[in-house]
Amino acid sequence: MDCFNIKFTDNIDTNLIYPFTCAAGLIITYFGNRFVKPTLFCLGTILSIGSSYKLIDFIMEHFKYQNCLVHAGGSILSGLSGGFLLLKLYKFSYFVIGFTCGGSFGYLVWNLLCKNIHLGIIYLYDNMFWICIFIPGLISGVISLYKEQELSMLTTSFIGPALSIYSVHLLTDYYNIYLFASTYILLSLSGLFIQYRRYKINKELKELKDFDIQYSGKK
Repeated sequence: MDCFNIKFTDNIDTNLIYPFTCAAGLIITYFGNRFVKPTLFCLGTILSIGSSYKLIDFIMEHFKYQNCLVHAGGSILSGLSGGFLLLKLYKFSYFVIGFTCGGSFGYLVWNLLCKNIHLGIIYLYDNMFWICIFIPGLISGVISLYKEQELSMLTTSFIGPALSIYSVHLLTDYYNIYLFASTYILLSLSGLFIQYRRYKINKELKELKDFDIQYSGKK
């Protein structure tokens, strides 16, 4: 059952979307740490809507029942629930990101240095493999819980430029790996620098304000 068979591309030029996605990429690059929670909410909502729409469609097809209101309403409610759930798992999301980064580094270490060290097999892989994955992953995950702002600045400064450059590629149908790579590095480093500088200034202002409040209270 297809309740939303709407052909947007028949009336709208899809190239009009790319300037907006390019601008969104620049906003993420330079202001990404301010939009982490809205981004997580939108991501959870979109993923939940898509998955619940397919699930409800499968169930309704099984029972030979068709109702677009139930189909759409259930998908939207499930999507909003998924968005709020991801916000509730805010810290867990940071832990997963940190664990992934640490585990990736551990996999590189295992592949380069520890691949020939054998400590027994668990689930098709040697114990040394699991040690190299889990120890750096857990350490990085725990660190990420206490470095949320730094991690958000790092991830958004690398994700935003990729979105902008890919949008330009789709809009212009132009591809030059050297130009795109140098632009990506420039945008990433400048975004990281600007976000970190703003973060340090705001942190110093907050500390100064807290000191003034504390001093005034004592006085």
